[in-house]
Amino acid sequence: MIYTARQLFLFLIAVLLITGCVNASEEVVFPTLNNEQPSNKVVAIYKGDPITSDELREFLAVQGFLDPDAPVNDSSYRKDALYQLIVDKYVGEEAVNTDWVNQQSEQLWNEIEHSYSQKIREQAYEELDITEEVVKKHIKAHFQSKQFFRDKISEEDVKGYFDKAGYSAEFKTVEEAKEPILQKLVQKAINNYVQDELKRQVKYVQVS
Repeated sequence: MIYTARQLFLFLIAVLLITGCVNASEEVVFPTLNNEQPSNKVVAIYKGDPITSDELREFLAVQGFLDPDAPVNDSSYRKDALYQLIVDKYVGEEAVNTDWVNQQSEQLWNEIEHSYSQKIREQAYEELDITEEVVKKHIKAHFQSKQFFRDKISEEDVKGYFDKAGYSAEFKTVEEAKEPILQKLVQKAINNYVQDELKRQVKYVQVS
């Protein structure tokens, strides 16, 4: 399953970031990526398109930026990250509601700026060999992929989950519970997509 107990980045990173600000005087130890593969080495093929080692390395570096404790050198984590990269890169292209994507992306970036000082961000960019533009690119791509699945969820789906999951004990109306329900349904949809479709379509998965 793509989202294990370790959890891949963005759908929980806002929670991780706003648990507390990092002062400029505090040290943050960002992970060092082990990458012995050539940058142009093909690690997977999706619908005939190659995914290279360099693309995966960049994606993992962003994970390390957003969550310095992410096990970016663990092979199982890397495999999950590869599938998430493919979802973000290809499925996200089909999203149509750019307003929601832009709003969520901006909100998360504001939380990052609130949590990481400029000094720490610059430290991370240097150590992880990424840029602010790269981080923002992956944030937007991830919210685009989430938007694609949100568009497929109907009001009836939300109402049915509200009744079934007993959300009436916590929220007075379906409208109040709509966003947390959408997050759970999107999460489930992505998991099912990866398990039922994506893993059958991806060939030559080789990560280390």
